[in-house]
Amino acid sequence: MKCIVWISICLALVTAGPVEDIWLRYNRRMLGEAKATEELPARGRIIGGVETSIENVPYQLSLLRNNFFSCGASVISEQWALSAAHCVYPAPSPHTVTLGGGATNKLDSIIFEVAEIILHPQYDDWAFQYDASLLKTTQPMVGYNIAPIALMPVNEDFPAGTRAVVSGWGVMDIVSGEVSENLRMVSVPIIAQEECQQAWPYSVTDDMLCASEPGRSHCGGDSGGPLVVGGRQIGIVSWGQYGCYGVLPSVFARVSHESIRSFISKLAGV
Repeated sequence: MKCIVWISICLALVTAGPVEDIWLRYNRRMLGEAKATEELPARGRIIGGVETSIENVPYQLSLLRNNFFSCGASVISEQWALSAAHCVYPAPSPHTVTLGGGATNKLDSIIFEVAEIILHPQYDDWAFQYDASLLKTTQPMVGYNIAPIALMPVNEDFPAGTRAVVSGWGVMDIVSGEVSENLRMVSVPIIAQEECQQAWPYSVTDDMLCASEPGRSHCGGDSGGPLVVGGRQIGIVSWGQYGCYGVLPSVFARVSHESIRSFISKLAGV
């Protein structure tokens, strides 16, 4: 079975065009060995969500590798963006990465060049621990419908059941490479840490938080995007269930975790 899945993945990589290749490379859903053996999801998008306007989420960014969409990100200050470490691992040359903002349709985005990419020093690409990265732009990210999102203070959390909003573009069909051109969002409940750890034994650590419900979740292509409650970013889209059904909790890097929050504040000053 593993051999068949490997062949399927290899065929997908061989036949994929540039858009599909970028998505396959930087939007993995599962941890460790499962990344190599999971069957590729047929659809990757904000699950159970609706189209929205950038006016509602002006902090939302797209992250492009060699001019192709690969992940999401968020504006946290004029020259700093926050994303997932796995979106830029291993750290590429900054001139190959750009950020797009200020538009509902990502093809209309204002493009900002990147000067520096910094991964959390404890990032573990096998377990997705400390899945956070910072990107510094060459010019300030200013413009119509571009605004920074406040970050959750260190060691503060909202209680389980609180509704949070996750947004992004995401690939619509991994076989054809069709992507969602217009921004989407979905409201999901925060899941108690103990419940999430029971659902994902030995996988969910204190630097992670969970939020989703059946039929409502983030999915591939949304990696690196923000999870927000009441105008504060509390999470970074990290990993989750194959198929993106929301039956098992979707997992985010926890912005308020002491190590992640200090990483951001020391480098970005927010």
